[in-house]
Amino acid sequence: MPRKVKRVAGLAGAVAPWLFMMVGVATAADEHYTPTQIIPVPGGLTSFDISFVDPAIDTFALADRTNKAIDLIDTRSKALVQRPASPPFAGNVASPANASGPNGVIIVDHREIWAADAPLFGGCVSSPTGLKCSGPLLAQSSVKVIDLKTGVTTHIIQNGGQRRADELCADPRRGVVLVANDDPLDSFLTFISTSTHSVVGTIRLDGTDPNGNSLIADGIEQCQWNPQNGNFYLSVPATKDPQGNAGPGKVLVISSHHDDFKVEQAFTIPTSTGCTGPQGLAIGPNHEIQLGCGGANSVVIDGVSGNVVATQSGEGGADEVWYNAGSNHFVIAAGAATLGPKLGVEDAGPHPSADPDAATAIGSHSVAADPIRNEVYVPIRSTSFPASPPTVSAICSSHGGVDANGCIAIYSKPKSSDDQCLVKSTAVVAGKDGGPVFQRARCHNRDLAVN
Repeated sequence: MPRKVKRVAGLAGAVAPWLFMMVGVATAADEHYTPTQIIPVPGGLTSFDISFVDPAIDTFALADRTNKAIDLIDTRSKALVQRPASPPFAGNVASPANASGPNGVIIVDHREIWAADAPLFGGCVSSPTGLKCSGPLLAQSSVKVIDLKTGVTTHIIQNGGQRRADELCADPRRGVVLVANDDPLDSFLTFISTSTHSVVGTIRLDGTDPNGNSLIADGIEQCQWNPQNGNFYLSVPATKDPQGNAGPGKVLVISSHHDDFKVEQAFTIPTSTGCTGPQGLAIGPNHEIQLGCGGANSVVIDGVSGNVVATQSGEGGADEVWYNAGSNHFVIAAGAATLGPKLGVEDAGPHPSADPDAATAIGSHSVAADPIRNEVYVPIRSTSFPASPPTVSAICSSHGGVDANGCIAIYSKPKSSDDQCLVKSTAVVAGKDGGPVFQRARCHNRDLAVN
């Protein structure tokens, strides 16, 4: 672990020396992120899923279905290496639905890659959009654990799903990973110990499980562990009643005690906000939770009450979202063609406001930020991928890459722009237990001028 990060981990409630340089008077200028560098991906990039950054070890990770690997980037040198799994990841599977992998990806204890994967199918043939498989099921869904340094697959944790294991998140205090199987054939959550690599709990979201509030989920999306209260938060884009009628999206609050996994609260997200289904989810300061939404808008809710505290017009059609503590921003990956495609940028509290969007590409639904360098990583899909509407982008070629191959674009902002001071409860970097370190305020009221 870099010396700088060790100091942050050890101080916990204090302010690390490197943060003093970030404290200053905010200006009136908006943050304006633009692509400033691209990283080519060996084998191209046509299909991918979730991104992740571990700032304590200067590492970005991407679930790369095209190459059946996890793409790792050193956020200092920008060097890329690929980590396949053994047996291999499912790759990009066009049919049956929800049979692709890798999907969700996180780094556990700064040394293990945990990646969610689908079962393996037989009778697969190539098609322009991916494999089409018709044969029998060969294995269950799983989480594959890969040694970060050596690339050796150390554990295959099968969790019984008929379709993919999808997004996942970790509680570093108790050493538990939550992974969701979102397909209607499955619709359950699995809890896995990071020390024993074994399943320690399950919650079904098919209406049969009282620990799941007897909730019937219609899809399951991004989860995050909240160090402010020790609970998991999970986006459910839609629900159903026992008769099969459509219901609203919800955010679930889930306890992560080893002997007591259950849904403690279920916050309903009103469709009147323009958020027609929460998908992405990021934990910010002041109990703010950013949701990426279907529909026209995205929203921020209060993590204690569930109330909507901000509606972000035009930031809908978003999948993954991320909180960048280095600049006190939420970034929103809106890769849909209807309202974008774009990277939404929103100031977090105490004065939430919108900053200019940045153009991305159709299919750019994945995002993660490095809070040390204030760089935002956005995968850009190949323009040769057969999709409707097609991917049209010159981001890769404008920075020395090849648009037909795709790339990973790095977005940054001028260092002289606003939000240079840290606000109360800002999560800075991973602490010694793997969770974010929350700092006391270093800003004065005069520093917090709105844009």
